Amino acid sequence: MTLALTMNAQVTIVKEINDSGSSSSSPNNLTVYNGKIYFGADDSSGSNTPGGMDLGRELWVTDGTEVGTAFVKDLRTGSGSSSPGNFFELGGTLYFSANSGSGNVLFSSDGTEPNTSATGGDFIFNALDVSGLIYYINTVDSNALYTFDGTTQTKVANVGAEDVQFAGGAFTFFNNKILGYGFTATDDPTIGRELYEYDPATDTYTLVKDITGDDANSGISNFTIVGSELYFEATGQLWKTDGTGVGTIAVSMASGASGVNNLFAWNGDVYFEGDTGSGDQLWKYDPTGDTLTNLSNLTGTNTNHDPSDYAVYDGFLYYRGEDANDTDGHLFRTDGTTIAQLDSSIKDVDEITVLNDVLYFEGDNGTTGNELYSFNPATLSINDNKAELVKVFPNPANDHIMVSKQLINAKYSIHDVTGKTIKEGVINSEKVNLNLGSGLYLFKVKTELSTITKKIIIK
Repeated sequence: MTLALTMNAQVTIVKEINDSGSSSSSPNNLTVYNGKIYFGADDSSGSNTPGGMDLGRELWVTDGTEVGTAFVKDLRTGSGSSSPGNFFELGGTLYFSANSGSGNVLFSSDGTEPNTSATGGDFIFNALDVSGLIYYINTVDSNALYTFDGTTQTKVANVGAEDVQFAGGAFTFFNNKILGYGFTATDDPTIGRELYEYDPATDTYTLVKDITGDDANSGISNFTIVGSELYFEATGQLWKTDGTGVGTIAVSMASGASGVNNLFAWNGDVYFEGDTGSGDQLWKYDPTGDTLTNLSNLTGTNTNHDPSDYAVYDGFLYYRGEDANDTDGHLFRTDGTTIAQLDSSIKDVDEITVLNDVLYFEGDNGTTGNELYSFNPATLSINDNKAELVKVFPNPANDHIMVSKQLINAKYSIHDVTGKTIKEGVINSEKVNLNLGSGLYLFKVKTELSTITKKIIIK
């Protein structure tokens, strides 16, 4: 059974930055600033770099056109890579961290080469903007929590308590506090790494909950807020908290899903990767109805959908996912009910970013290596030859056919060979009763994405 509707999408390469056969520029950390996308890329062939030299992974920019995709500056002189990352905007200025040759430091930029330079400040890891004040993890100072106001980098005082080290930089702002996955040197041997909070109002840290209840680490990651609750992954399961220890609990409806990862909040629901025994699928949890839906339900040669790299645009959630035929990451989208594969030729999709109604991302067409690609949703059309959302069986049939459970609640109609409508209704289960005479019929199903037709034979 193929679950995803395949559509005909015009995915095009923006520019082959590393124009040397299959060599990759591997654009990463795509960040929108002042109407353009800034990112890191490596033109090892020097084909599009000033002077035609290999300057390593450096800062690039694109306005979405080939001519407007250009090298910005060599932040680390020579062939060594500065590897710009951890981009954020503050006060109209773009900031990021990069290796200047003597370690990672903070850079500022207005997007131009002359005004892109090191600020003299420390490397900023996982910037979190809280009303114009940047909170971040200082990896040089034992992963302690610091702030940056655009001028000064300051360690939070933490009045009368031991510093919490936020492991891996996993933290977020929730209910006027910083919640994160951390530990203290004193408590780590007995409770491990768990859920802590920092209260800016009192300048203190507090343990929210020891999730494992022993000295093991809970492995918290993927914070995402829906309504008045903060969702996250812990011990491979889906958890949520209202900010209190009592209110920090596993989501019971999702208890059967392991390997939870890549959480994303959209339209009041939590989307995530999880495995209930049939591979890593795309799941949707609805907190209001306390319902869990498997959106991908992939079966075939490859049963892992492995969704990640989400981006929202025009009523759809776009993401990277695998299809039933291979483990390559392709471009998909969902409306919250069904999923659609938008392209099968471009693989290794990630870093999906929206600029001026167009999606940009890293991808590989199998020839030019990993480069910068774009997709304009306005060019999207249904490819009727590849529309395989409906798998009808048995066919030929007797008194009924079976369809994918993803089509439950979809409208359907059955027509004879002259086009006359014989029967219509709404699919309310995977079994559709027919009660038809022998012959050839057309079975049509209308989804939010398209109308799909299948021929069925009744014995």
